[in-house]
Amino acid sequence: MWLSVLKFQRQRLHGAIRTVTGRSFRMSSTPVTAAAKDTGQQMQPAKYERQPNVLRKKLSSVVPGSVNLQVLGAGANGAPSAVYLFTDQSRYLFNCGEGTQRLAHEHKTRLSRLEQIFVTRNTWTTVGGLPGLALTIQDAGVRNVGLHGPPHLDTMLQSMRRFVVLKNLQMQTIDSTICGQFEDSILSVESVVLRSEEQPEKPVISYICKLKPRPGALNLVKCVEQGVPPGPLLGQLKNGQDVTLPCGKVVHSSDVTEAGETALSFVFIDVPSLDYLASLEAQSQHYKQLAASELTEVALVVHFSPPELTNHVEYGKFMDVNFSQCTQHIYLNSTRNNFSGYAAAHRIQYQLHQLAPQVFPLLAESVELQQSCPSTNLSHSLKKTKLEEIKEADIKSESKDAAKETDQGVVSMTSFHLRPKKGLDRTLESKLTPEEYVKEIHAVPGVSELLAQLETETKGCQATDDSYPRIIFLGTGSCIPNKTRNVSSILIQTAAEAFMLLDCGEGTHGQIVRLYGRERAREIMRQLQAVYVSHLHADHHIGLIALLTERQQLEPEPEQPLLLLAPRQIEPWLQFYNRQIESIADAYTLVANGELLEHPLTGEDVERLGIASMATCLVRHCPNAFGLSLTLRAQHEGAPIKITYSGDTMPSDDLVELGRNSTVLIHEATMEDDLVEEARIKTHSTISQAIQQGRNMQAKHIILTHFSQRYAKCPRLPSTEDMQHVAIAFDNMQVTVEDLRHYHKFYPSLLAMYAEYTEELEQRAVKRELKQERKRKLAPT
Repeated sequence: MWLSVLKFQRQRLHGAIRTVTGRSFRMSSTPVTAAAKDTGQQMQPAKYERQPNVLRKKLSSVVPGSVNLQVLGAGANGAPSAVYLFTDQSRYLFNCGEGTQRLAHEHKTRLSRLEQIFVTRNTWTTVGGLPGLALTIQDAGVRNVGLHGPPHLDTMLQSMRRFVVLKNLQMQTIDSTICGQFEDSILSVESVVLRSEEQPEKPVISYICKLKPRPGALNLVKCVEQGVPPGPLLGQLKNGQDVTLPCGKVVHSSDVTEAGETALSFVFIDVPSLDYLASLEAQSQHYKQLAASELTEVALVVHFSPPELTNHVEYGKFMDVNFSQCTQHIYLNSTRNNFSGYAAAHRIQYQLHQLAPQVFPLLAESVELQQSCPSTNLSHSLKKTKLEEIKEADIKSESKDAAKETDQGVVSMTSFHLRPKKGLDRTLESKLTPEEYVKEIHAVPGVSELLAQLETETKGCQATDDSYPRIIFLGTGSCIPNKTRNVSSILIQTAAEAFMLLDCGEGTHGQIVRLYGRERAREIMRQLQAVYVSHLHADHHIGLIALLTERQQLEPEPEQPLLLLAPRQIEPWLQFYNRQIESIADAYTLVANGELLEHPLTGEDVERLGIASMATCLVRHCPNAFGLSLTLRAQHEGAPIKITYSGDTMPSDDLVELGRNSTVLIHEATMEDDLVEEARIKTHSTISQAIQQGRNMQAKHIILTHFSQRYAKCPRLPSTEDMQHVAIAFDNMQVTVEDLRHYHKFYPSLLAMYAEYTEELEQRAVKRELKQERKRKLAPT
């Protein structure tokens, strides 16, 4: 009989789920939308918006069976510190530094179901990735996100509106110092506010998260004994709800279900400096009660605190006193975390390194990993650590094992399974496998022979180490970063101890750290004397704040502030950040690009850079978009070296005049030639248009960059004849004028290495052309 009862119950339950109310969900205490029937309006959202909302409503009352915490960034080598919590229904992000979106893309972490973001501080290290993330999730169809954290998050988003245009995404900011509790059907999040005596107006938020426990299994025998009829009442009892029978009798869920699981808690702690340590210690009783509670078990503490705090004696004592030995700890920003997680960038660099080691040097990060601990950091596969129910006598050995695991540090994709309760899992950790990367290209027919031929042709052609200028590409993609191409940034070494940046997209500082290593990166930050920002689209300047703050942290501080050449309209954003978030006013001197239209910049400010003059012109992209020309003191073939940079632009006559007789033209080439109409609509250039611009200005060498992210490796190139004096840029590529003379020799090997990828691009082009042909035939004449 009860088999039929169960079938009937399942049908009724599914029916009940399908007929949930149309009322929209709320984030924290702030209503996002109103129900159509409450407002009397006929709401007809688009299908792609409606589907996720329906699914969310269906699952809103279901306790998830799977809850995992995943390290996105471990704070190593310029990577952000960010943690992603995902369940069957919802996603939560804790902190969002620069590069978070890129790591999520690389490791296939879906952001389309992100609902809540929690940040511990209102500083660039924790919110620098928000602009890129917001644009990405908006494109993915997300319509509402809650943003929890310290005060002024709302005004910060407001100040970004000039370069972060959110037409369809609503970011609801919640001040966690006022609204200290968030709760949904999956978990509750309590905000713990830390303040320092020196800066009480700049609070830091730690978070205590408690999972809603899963109710025990329904005991059908007990249901019969209590007189519960088949139907939806069984489902309510199973979900932990008490019910009233038709006869008036109240049946408690606890009377007819088995014992439920112990609720798990996990904690995020951020103590940015010693000034906040006293405030943390004042919360000791609160954490002690949490650890001692019989209703919950503290499984994990995630530390966003910097290493100088986590290594402090008092900080360690606090953890020992207030958390049990069974609690595991993950230390983000630890010095033991020595891999950033950007494995795809290393993969393509190892492969390109086979072409020309001097042009495509191995990233210092991978070299340091091999030297420090080759057996565990490269191609390592670590076992799972299971947290089982343990006896009192086993506590010491268990805690030692847990300490040993965390002592190894964590990287991207280190996971902690909260439900089912399996604990720390290292099996999917991001890792490097250099031998596989190199084997991959040598396995392609003919590549080994072509590489050997290339080595013979270029023998003795390499530039010397003291050749300047040296052009280093830190980001060669457009719009948003992908696995292999970061957004726009070009480092120019004009002399032995002088650097300048052309554009400064998100993650620029991290790219420098991974390419050069931490020590050399600090030297470059000190020797960096100027930054040029071509226009105010987010992918060209979001990395600027990180650079300014990194330079300020150098000891001793640089003697001169950074010379910032940018559109004047960047000033309100920088002034807001200086006033409300962190002091950066003394870190730069702003010179508006428009001032260089009529009067090129000369004199002491540029001479210390090894530059004779800088001039700009307006280009055809967006309002206040500029091109730049640098005339250096260094010479090539008896004439001063002239470098022209297009920024983002359609073909521009003014740029041709500005760059007349350039030694090197660096020009954007966002689209392939078949997409000329799309390039026109988006005010960008195709590859052939960029090459023609160089020919028109009689440039000796052309470097193409700013490729659409659809071209992760090679773009579709014109004929070999057209590429004789043309180079295509890759991230972490560095060239001198001498190197550019021989770059065209790389193409046979390069195209053979990525033959499968370029063939795929050709097939896409054919399909696109067939689609356009069908449209033309169907169009009315």
